[in-house]
Amino acid sequence: MVSWDAEVGSALIVAALFLVLVGCGEILRGLNACSQEATRKFVHLTGGIVSLCFAYVFKSHWTILALCVAFVTLMATTRKMGLLKSVHGIKRKSSGDILHPVAIYLTFAATSYFEKPDFYLISVMVLSVSDALAAIIGVSYGFKVYSVEEERKSLEGSVIFLLSTFLIVHLGLLLLTSVGRMECVLSALLIAVLVTCFEAISLGGADNIIIPFGTLFIIMKITTKPIPEIIGQLCSVGIIFLTTYLFGNLSGRLGTSGIIGVGLMGYAAWSLIGAEWYIPVFVCTILISLVDLFLEMPGNQDELLRVRPIFYMFAVSACWIIGANLSLINRLIDTSMFFVPYVVSFAAILSIRWKWSQRAGNLASASRRRVIPRSIAEGNFLVRSVFLSLAFLPINHFLGLELLNPAFSAATCLVGIIVSDAIYWGIGKRYHGQWSRIAFLRLGMVAVFLSSSLVFAANLWFYR
Repeated sequence: MVSWDAEVGSALIVAALFLVLVGCGEILRGLNACSQEATRKFVHLTGGIVSLCFAYVFKSHWTILALCVAFVTLMATTRKMGLLKSVHGIKRKSSGDILHPVAIYLTFAATSYFEKPDFYLISVMVLSVSDALAAIIGVSYGFKVYSVEEERKSLEGSVIFLLSTFLIVHLGLLLLTSVGRMECVLSALLIAVLVTCFEAISLGGADNIIIPFGTLFIIMKITTKPIPEIIGQLCSVGIIFLTTYLFGNLSGRLGTSGIIGVGLMGYAAWSLIGAEWYIPVFVCTILISLVDLFLEMPGNQDELLRVRPIFYMFAVSACWIIGANLSLINRLIDTSMFFVPYVVSFAAILSIRWKWSQRAGNLASASRRRVIPRSIAEGNFLVRSVFLSLAFLPINHFLGLELLNPAFSAATCLVGIIVSDAIYWGIGKRYHGQWSRIAFLRLGMVAVFLSSSLVFAANLWFYR
């Protein structure tokens, strides 16, 4: 039973504390006691520390929602009016001030639903402490810088984030939960590595959402596993990232954030479904790393594949992995039904990129590597579809998906690739020279989603 008098009273105290902290940040900025980045992180850190008590003080998520709405309104209004420079006065474009309270509410709601207040504490502490420390150390002492699209991050900041997250998760699990000692150490190491990767490739303040939810999701998953399985997960992370790094460095096509993005995609496939589902990611990694035909866009021949194009390439594939995982957990549909749409999501986006190379006249450069014969590289939509289907579909034999009809799988894969090409170029040719790079990346994602969904529906009908 919720005591609303106590809820309202506690909410007013918390709101007052938040306002005091924001006021302190403004005073520090006004006195030039520290940089604007430091004042922003001061508000972020101290506000996060105050919010740690929410899971133990508040009983209703409606109270947190009201606080969230009030704080988001305050941030949005002051940003529009040019106030609160201690929070908004940074040069880079960021929505972190808006996303931070939203993340607090969503994390509280999720942990309340599962009755895991200790997990809320750990997740929000990682968001508040690790993220702030990484930013402060990175700005002050970061010399080894790497690019994440238009943003710059430092190796030193990422290392601090890793160490801080490991300590927070390890001590939190050890002191607040019944998880065994060895499980605490191994789980904390896995979570620290993965969440550091999430933070490293987050753009525009998205880490305020990704960090707590990534931490919470992995904690919920991994703390129920035995020690051998956790060790297996750690080994899989090492294998996947090492393989991606080697291919990315060998070709020079994958930037640091691109390598991290591909590695996370591979780990998602491996951990949520099985090691065999990593094979399509591996095949795609080889193709985008070694073959010039799959460069992102014409006119960008020397640009590294970083996190944004990798995200749009793999977003639909990630959706099919999540769908297969949910079906596996709830025993709704055999996971093999998701495999051909999963393959199409890779092959279709590569076919679109291939066509870009043909339109831009980059085949001479591509042929110098002689990975794909020029006669195939210059082929039409049918040649591209057949080649990419043959690159991915033989994986059936390794997956043990004997129940799939090879002829039907090949036919639907071909049709899926052709349909995605038709959708993409049917719309894209009208706006060539008008749309931005991001618009075309989004169009590719939509086209692949529609075509792979058609393939999924066809598989459900054929095998019903």
